[in-house]
Amino acid sequence: MYGYQLHKTLKSQGEPIQLSYLYKTLKEMCDEGLLESHVRRGQAGPRTRQYRLGSKGRHVLAKIFGDATELIHEFYEDYLSRLPPESFGERFHRMMKEVYDGRDRVAFVTSEPLTKLHRELLDGLHARSGAQRTYLIKPPDLKMDVGVQGLELLDGTFEDLPLRDKSVDAMLVVDIQDAVRLRSCSAEFRRVLKDGGIVSCCAAFLGLGAETDPLEVGEFMKKMRRVLPGKVYLDKRAIQEALAKDFDYVDVASMLYFTAFVAGLKPL
Repeated sequence: MYGYQLHKTLKSQGEPIQLSYLYKTLKEMCDEGLLESHVRRGQAGPRTRQYRLGSKGRHVLAKIFGDATELIHEFYEDYLSRLPPESFGERFHRMMKEVYDGRDRVAFVTSEPLTKLHRELLDGLHARSGAQRTYLIKPPDLKMDVGVQGLELLDGTFEDLPLRDKSVDAMLVVDIQDAVRLRSCSAEFRRVLKDGGIVSCCAAFLGLGAETDPLEVGEFMKKMRRVLPGKVYLDKRAIQEALAKDFDYVDVASMLYFTAFVAGLKPL
């Protein structure tokens, strides 16, 4: 975009700014590496300078989107926790009961610090009927104090789980969109699951509308958080297809603001 175009855009949006100050700011942002600029010769007029985001600028903008996304998640989860039980909590816990009750060994896997909703998930998982062992697997550099008696805390990642082959009956993986190499993660999930095992991979603000619908604001922010710094964004179809290569079936269900991919292995 040209400086004069940006000036007109800001003015139309109710943000008037002196043109000289705008060009001074644009130069400072170029000097800091946030913007890149180059001069183009006009067909009938003088040369003009065009500006665009640089690599550093994309990373800074991604950080802004990321912080805003996390803030929205926190407020939204607090809002959900205050709803009447029949609005969300009862349906949510009924789903957890149907999937995990009666399963002896279950692992909860996260790549991020636990949110309020994550803790509710973990508490429900740990309190399931027939529970023998419950593992919480988190990145080695993430310090965590969950305060849940009998829970086994382990260091690991989506791609490198500290579990033996065919050692757990079920898994709950949160924020699956954070997976860097999804195919490797899916193969690792399958490795540790027993025959007849199941894994639920959850992603907030993902694919809540039809494929042809515009992205909802929550998913748009998550996508920009990944795309701006040049990372791959995993949409609903990509996650479903990756899991389908390693599991006998994959079901997809949405509840309020998150989507769950339930993948399983048939018993022998």
